[in-house]
Amino acid sequence: MDYYYDVLLNFQERYCMFYEWDENDALDYVKKIPLLHVSAKAFEDLRQKKIKVEKEFLSAIENKTKLKQNNYLKYTAIFSDGKNSLAIEFDDAGYTLNKSSLTLEDELNINEFTYNVSLEKIDYKVIDSDEVVKETRQEAKVKKILRLEIDNMYQSKNYSKLKYIYLEWFSKLKNNPEEMYEEMLKKLEGKLTEKEYNIYELIKLSYNNV
Repeated sequence: MDYYYDVLLNFQERYCMFYEWDENDALDYVKKIPLLHVSAKAFEDLRQKKIKVEKEFLSAIENKTKLKQNNYLKYTAIFSDGKNSLAIEFDDAGYTLNKSSLTLEDELNINEFTYNVSLEKIDYKVIDSDEVVKETRQEAKVKKILRLEIDNMYQSKNYSKLKYIYLEWFSKLKNNPEEMYEEMLKKLEGKLTEKEYNIYELIKLSYNNV
């Protein structure tokens, strides 16, 4: 089995590109990890679907991923088709648990290294497709915060703040709190614009000034 050394990983339930990594993510500084060269078809299944690998494969990679802190990740490996790479963490039954993209530098190095690694066939079963997410982690975070804040203002009957946020958001006013509440929530069903990001920053600022 081949290995790759000194790589930064960010395991998440939903696969996300390295540019979506958040400063609050718990990153793993890996000193050594199994590296497998797989076909393009297998790689796309690994990246886009939930799979289950055989027990023999789990045994082969068990405790082979060594962290910087000298402890281990039980069932993890990096997979590359020579053009793309990702790391996957499996549970004890062999099901996909978490996935990690790689930094651009690490991915380029791994893809180049993979050309000297023999192609391996991995026995796996496709269980389900990963949920197709049409928004970035940042967009999802902003929408979540805005929904929570809008709900809190409305449920606590803080209508003065609700009106203020509504005015800043839509450049108009309504007297009916329920109508403002519903219009704001409906706006969050679509794609975010600069306006929503401005409201998000405004809400953050309001708490920083408390």
